[in-house]
Amino acid sequence: MRKIALETMQELLHERLGIAKDQVTLEASLEDLGIDSLMQIELLFDFEDKYKVKIPDLTKKPTTIGELLAVVEPFIPNP
Repeated sequence: MRKIALETMQELLHERLGIAKDQVTLEASLEDLGIDSLMQIELLFDFEDKYKVKIPDLTKKPTTIGELLAVVEPFIPNP
């Protein structure tokens, strides 16, 4: 997992929900962080806007930050 994907997720969750960046780890439970399915979709849109990419709809519901990042990470362009 590229560090940039995790850092982007940390920034987005801090901005949107006020979650401390150190709480946003690959193992962190989305439910424990208060991230519901609607927020997951909004986060995917944020990644799309930031990186100017199209991420396909989720077919499997992620339960951790790592699983959610595994969906978006392949679409983040190399710096």
